[in-house]
Amino acid sequence: MTLTALAVPVLVAIVPRTAHADEPVAPTAAAPAASAPAPALVQLDADDIRATIERRVGTQSASGVPLLETGFFSVGQWQHACVAPCALALDTRYAYRVAGDGLVPTDSFSLPRTGEKVRVDARMGSSTGRVAGALVTGGGLLAIAAGTVALVATPILHSEDVGSEGFRTGVLAGGIGAVSVGVIAVGVGAFLWLTNGSTAHTQVASR
Repeated sequence: MTLTALAVPVLVAIVPRTAHADEPVAPTAAAPAASAPAPALVQLDADDIRATIERRVGTQSASGVPLLETGFFSVGQWQHACVAPCALALDTRYAYRVAGDGLVPTDSFSLPRTGEKVRVDARMGSSTGRVAGALVTGGGLLAIAAGTVALVATPILHSEDVGSEGFRTGVLAGGIGAVSVGVIAVGVGAFLWLTNGSTAHTQVASR
């Protein structure tokens, strides 16, 4: 009886203890975290004093419906970084663009992850000029369409003897005038649209 009583605590002491799901497990050595890339010293030069470097901090979807997510209606969220001319260290893990009040934003661009000095040359376009170009182009296309309808209708009016000769001549002249004005408007609108785009070029600056 005495030997049995002494053996029980000995057996309990040598049996290893198994951790359950609700019991903490001794922590293991964590893998070393990857070091962040070195920031790039960015110098912004732009032809407009309103130009600003902006950092992309997120994306919002206009639809909000998972099955309709295509990426075409996603809107980026941008955060102000600095106003040209400026030079500052920027995190190379983000995407950037150059924008500003009344200016057309450039396409987004990334920075080299070498920690070197980077120069950003931006050529900015006017938002007002680009909107005006779109409106003038749209008006020109409508004028061309209306003039084309008048030109097509003129021989039909003649064949059906609709209206007077003066009326039919007026329709023909109006069609020619509308097409001519429309072509000029499309040309002017396209010029305004194309010349008011914004571009940004990055290059590693010489030391």
